[in-house]
Amino acid sequence: MAFDGTGLGSDNHLWGAEFLVCNYRDFKRVGHLKEIPLLGGERAILEPSRVAAAWLYLIYKDKFLNLGLDWIKETDKEKWRVLKNMYLSGFNSPLASSMGRLFDAVGSLVLGKTKVNFEAELAIELEKLATRYSLLSTRYSFEIIRHKEGYILDPVPLFQQIILDLKAKEPQEKIAYGFHLTVAQMIKKTCLILKKENKINKVVLSGGVFQNNLLLCLALDLLYKEDFEVFTHKELSCNDSGISLGQAIIANQMKT
Repeated sequence: MAFDGTGLGSDNHLWGAEFLVCNYRDFKRVGHLKEIPLLGGERAILEPSRVAAAWLYLIYKDKFLNLGLDWIKETDKEKWRVLKNMYLSGFNSPLASSMGRLFDAVGSLVLGKTKVNFEAELAIELEKLATRYSLLSTRYSFEIIRHKEGYILDPVPLFQQIILDLKAKEPQEKIAYGFHLTVAQMIKKTCLILKKENKINKVVLSGGVFQNNLLLCLALDLLYKEDFEVFTHKELSCNDSGISLGQAIIANQMKT
């Protein structure tokens, strides 16, 4: 699986949370995170509240403005009107199945931040928060939907439950940990489905999201308990520094 920010997929959509059955010569995309429009394109990376607003509008429509959370109370209504029109029209709002942007959306809600200075800033803060939580049973719900082209991981129930926790003033650390554990559960459950369908027991975890040590450890623990053979990065980082090496290996295979 490849979990990262945004990269152009073979269907001309932005990818970033993909389950691929592959070898060095070919691949098939067999699962991915539900797509959400990035309102304003790359601007949504530095204003993660745009990603959060897109998810909340998908779930609650305009009623999300009445959820009573501090972050939402501070939302500029005129600015939201413009963003809503972008959402509805698709103007400068490419669809993205990105785990990095999911971290942005949850981070914006939990931390109450609308802007960041660099990509993954909120993901780093969420991980720091989550590591302070000691109860290891908190997690949220999600759906895995069978689609003609593969499986879609739908985090809508996760957002609904996080909103309830925020309104109930649950500790940020608890919510952050629950989110991490839920993503790890997404990985495990999807891998179990794909294992059964494809008779494959090997799992590769790659992409910049796996720089998150807590998520990596949670995912490894769950996968090992299901007897998966798991491969992670050792000599190179899991972020974009590995892309050129992968391209070279694939190009060499294609020559032979």
